[in-house]
Amino acid sequence: MIRLRQLLFLLAGWLCSTWSGQTQAKTFLYVSLAAEDGIAIYQVNDDNGKLKYVGRHDLGTDPGPISVSPDRRTLYVSLRNAGKLTSLRIAAEDGSLKHLSTVTVEPDPAYHWPETGRQFFLTAYYRTGKVSVHRLAPNGAILADKPRWYVTARNAHGIAVDKQNRHVYVTHTGANAIYQFQLDPAVGTLQPARPAVIRTPEKSGPRHIALHPRKPFAYADNEQGNSITFYRIVAGSLQAAQTLSTVPDDWDQGGACARLEMSADGAHVYVANRGHNSIATFQIDPQTGRLRALGQTATEANPRSFTIHENGRFLYAGGQDTDRLAIFARAGNGRLSRIDTVATGKRPWWLQLVTIR
Repeated sequence: MIRLRQLLFLLAGWLCSTWSGQTQAKTFLYVSLAAEDGIAIYQVNDDNGKLKYVGRHDLGTDPGPISVSPDRRTLYVSLRNAGKLTSLRIAAEDGSLKHLSTVTVEPDPAYHWPETGRQFFLTAYYRTGKVSVHRLAPNGAILADKPRWYVTARNAHGIAVDKQNRHVYVTHTGANAIYQFQLDPAVGTLQPARPAVIRTPEKSGPRHIALHPRKPFAYADNEQGNSITFYRIVAGSLQAAQTLSTVPDDWDQGGACARLEMSADGAHVYVANRGHNSIATFQIDPQTGRLRALGQTATEANPRSFTIHENGRFLYAGGQDTDRLAIFARAGNGRLSRIDTVATGKRPWWLQLVTIR
C-alpha cells in the first residue's frame, strides 16, 4: 500500500509538472514591416489563433526574411537592402527582442538557415548568387569573423539543410537550378555534392524548398512556373518525380509563387500564389511522397510570406499590398478557412511563428 501511494504521488507530480509546462508555453508571431524598418510582434492565442499586438522592434532599415534558432531563443533577420544580417534574443516572457549582433554581408541576403547543430548559419544571396556560412556564438549571435563564401548562380533564393546536418540544397530562381552541397558539421565547410547542380526547366525558377521530417522527400515551388515539384532524395541527391500547378487550370494572368511551407506532421505542403492571391494546398502521400492538389484558398493581395502554427491548427498569411494579415484555421484534412483578418504595419514582408516552452 505504501509503495502504491508513493507511485501515485510521483505520478501526480509528473502530471502537474507536465500540465504546468504546457500552460507556460507561449507563441509569438514576428512580422517584417519592410516599409516601416521594423518588426511587429504579436502574441498568439494557441486555442483560437487570434493575435494580440504587443509591440515592435525598430531596426533602422527594411527587414526581410526571418528565421529562428533550433532552441527557439534567437531570431535572425535579413536586412536585404543594407546587406546585413542581425541576430536578436527573444524574451520568453513577452516576445520582445534584444540585439545580439549585426554583421555586414553582401547585398540582398534572401534566405537563411541556422543548422541544427547550432554552430553555423547559412545564407543565400539573391543579387550576387552566393552562399555564406557564418559561425554562431554559444548565445546564438552571428559572428563576423571569417565567414566562408561559395559562388553558386544567379538569384540564389532558398536554402535547406537536412536533419542529419549533411546535405544542403540551395534553390535559384534565375538560374533554374538547385545546387547541392555536403556539409561538414564539425567545421562548417561545404563541398559540391554529386551531382553538384540539379537543372530545372526553363522559366520554372525554383524558389523555396522544404524537406519532409521523416521521409526522403523534398518539395520546391517554382516561382515563374506557378508550380510545385516533388523530389525523391536518393543518397542525398534530388530526383524530380512530379510537378503540379499551384493555380487553377484556367488561370492565365501570370503571377509568381512565393513562400512554400510544409506542416510539421509532413502531411501537407502549402504554396503562396502572388497574382492569383491564394494559398495552394497539397496532400502528401505518406508512402510515395506524391502530391494531390486540394485547391486554392483566397488570401490578401500579394502574399509573399505565410507561416503555420506548431500545433498545426492555424496558418497566418501576410498581404504585402493590403497591409493586413489573414488568419486561417487548418482542418485535419489540411484545408484552410479564414477566421480573421488583422491590420498590420506597411508591407508585411515575412512572417515567423515561434513557440517558447
